[in-house]
Amino acid sequence: MSSIIKRLAALSLSAGLAGTALATAPAASAEPTPAPSAQTTADAPPATLDLSDCPDVLPVGADPANWYCNVLVTNGGSMKIGNIDQQITAPMRITLLAGYDPKTGAEISKFVKMRSTAMSVAGGALGVPGSESIPLLALKVKPQYAGKIDIDIPNRKTRLDLKLKLINQLLGDTCYVGSNAAPITLNLDLPDITGASGPDGTFWVRIRATDDTFAVPKTTGCGFAAPIADLRGGLPSASGKNHAELISYFGGKGYSEMYPTMGIRKK
Repeated sequence: MSSIIKRLAALSLSAGLAGTALATAPAASAEPTPAPSAQTTADAPPATLDLSDCPDVLPVGADPANWYCNVLVTNGGSMKIGNIDQQITAPMRITLLAGYDPKTGAEISKFVKMRSTAMSVAGGALGVPGSESIPLLALKVKPQYAGKIDIDIPNRKTRLDLKLKLINQLLGDTCYVGSNAAPITLNLDLPDITGASGPDGTFWVRIRATDDTFAVPKTTGCGFAAPIADLRGGLPSASGKNHAELISYFGGKGYSEMYPTMGIRKK
């Protein structure tokens, strides 16, 4: 068991939790893909521990007993970005690979994949209540990974770089708030870390994360509609004018448990 896992277990037990210790990941870093499998979208543990994005390849010489696949599922809370207060109505799932370098023994963490679903923005493209169902006025937002995630549960900190794809018939397919080069960088405090048991018996670490310090840039790639998109969103929006409060569930399994009898390919 890694030192990070031990610290996570200690945090859980100190909060009066019971359950099986799970794997945890320090830091990582890549590119988004399609929607996730069905998950609970309220503040409740996910219905299942979905490890379908976990790679079946480990570094040459890696001991499966010291490697873990973890998921961070954000399925509650909200983000206030400029003029828009967006409730989290669809889950975001980030898969991470964590283990030890077989040559140096150093802890390694790698970003594997982020899956998210576009969420409807209340008030649509013009901020008019009730316009969300009108095709030309509807606006959706899809969170995507923008290059960095660093989960530091023992020190109650997490950094997450995001970009937000804006979806509207008039905005084209390249309209974003933030980018890989200039992301929305959340430096989240983790004031509440507790434990929960999912419907399938999975032990989860529940994390409430907050940040009031991040800045949000203007839109990019929105063509002639960029001024309208920026006006609607109140962008750019300086630090202190935005707020994130995210509810996430963190869980995982070791590779020796995931693949008890089958070999794991080494690369």
